[in-house]
Amino acid sequence: MIIISLINQKGGCGKTTTAVNLAYALANRGRRVLMADLDPQAHATFSLGIKPKYTSSDFFDNIINNRPFDYNSYLTNRANNLYVLPSSIGLSAVEQSLIEHKNKLDVLSNALNKYEAAFEYCIIDCPPNLGVLTLSALVSSSYIIVPIGVCELSLKGVENLNNIIKILYEHKKVAPQIHYLLTQLDRRFKFSQSFYKKIQEYFGNALLSTVIRTNIHLREAAASGLSIFEYKKDSRGSQDYRQLAQEIEKISHPPRLVKFVLKGKDFKEVYLVGEFNDWAPCDNYKLKKVDNDTWAIDLPLKKGKYSYKFIADGRWINDPSNNLQEDDAFGGKNSVVMIN
Repeated sequence: MIIISLINQKGGCGKTTTAVNLAYALANRGRRVLMADLDPQAHATFSLGIKPKYTSSDFFDNIINNRPFDYNSYLTNRANNLYVLPSSIGLSAVEQSLIEHKNKLDVLSNALNKYEAAFEYCIIDCPPNLGVLTLSALVSSSYIIVPIGVCELSLKGVENLNNIIKILYEHKKVAPQIHYLLTQLDRRFKFSQSFYKKIQEYFGNALLSTVIRTNIHLREAAASGLSIFEYKKDSRGSQDYRQLAQEIEKISHPPRLVKFVLKGKDFKEVYLVGEFNDWAPCDNYKLKKVDNDTWAIDLPLKKGKYSYKFIADGRWINDPSNNLQEDDAFGGKNSVVMIN
């Protein structure tokens, strides 16, 4: 699952608008998307018209207090391919409890691992500060998008964010890839044009080529609890966020998750080996026992053809559930999977 956090300490720069409409655009393109609202103001939840029974405050409260719960019951199915972990003002109180948690920066990452096999993307709308919720999102993320409105104040927090990421890398060895997104651009004004040139020089290749233009329909859509694609599908706003989704797909290249399963209740350990790991058994490719006689692993694979086998207690085994095979170099057979 590709995790992307939307972060900016300054409000009003299009952070939540981008989180909501990027998530919806990716879902429209057939991607399985989870959008997590981590802002206690719950603007993303409101912008999608969600009135949830459970929210991220209950979600984190259960985790902090070690209460068992059904992770899926906290998600709202907002549209085809799009699920939302909604928020509420109660998250502010939970955040204070989270600060005292032993592994506070890993709580979110560990929780999102529960959804790893179900989604291709997770879009996180962070609060407009660098508190523990935002820091947890930074630790969890592969990518960060920083919306920059056409305003000098939008740039003020960028240096702080970069310093925080450097510190996190020193302590946690995580370094999400940062991209900047220009929002609220009105090309009719000279200041907008000069500001755009300025940030192009300042951010270089880290600045996304997509630009979000000013569009009143984006505000109207949020006020109506709708994505821009539901409210005005032919507007400039929908065009821009559709383009952004395409650009994010190209940057992230999310692989397809392929499930490999082997039956055998007497096995002690099972590994998956193939061209993707030079036929060498290792912990990253070790199958988990999911019930009495079933071992499984979800492996992210890009488009292509892959030969593989299982190693169960030191014995090499073809996949009995896969009839597609080819000769190997030793006179035997390899199982084959094709990813389109």
